[in-house]
Amino acid sequence: MEVIIMLIIIVVAVIVFRFLFALNQDSYDLQGQTLSHKFQVIVNTLNADAYRGRGHVTSLDKRSFNLYEDGQNQIIHFHYSTGHLTITWKYKYFQKEVIHERQFNDVRNLSLFEQQKIAEVMIKEMTLVIANHKNNVLGEV
Repeated sequence: MEVIIMLIIIVVAVIVFRFLFALNQDSYDLQGQTLSHKFQVIVNTLNADAYRGRGHVTSLDKRSFNLYEDGQNQIIHFHYSTGHLTITWKYKYFQKEVIHERQFNDVRNLSLFEQQKIAEVMIKEMTLVIANHKNNVLGEV
């Protein structure tokens, strides 16, 4: 029984250590630059598609920010943690909101091409989500 308890403690300790190490690596990755700058190609591409280039970045903390334009019916939230980027895109249509979220793993050292591909994936997915949402909302009216 004591062996099982020790194994569980060791496994938990390893998991906690890896998590803390990954968080520390995030801080190193962001040293000297903001999160929006690190993912600038993604931000610029989504801004061009969603807001015709008129969106603004609002930093929430070191690991997250929003991209939005005042008066628009959508907001894009970026969150970076343990080497993963989660993009949450919220869109309102006739006071009904749809949320599309996607996590991209292992994004510590992305090339410009890889950032562009992530943005294009989000745009393609969100285009379908918005079309389905509009159909659903109009079907309820």
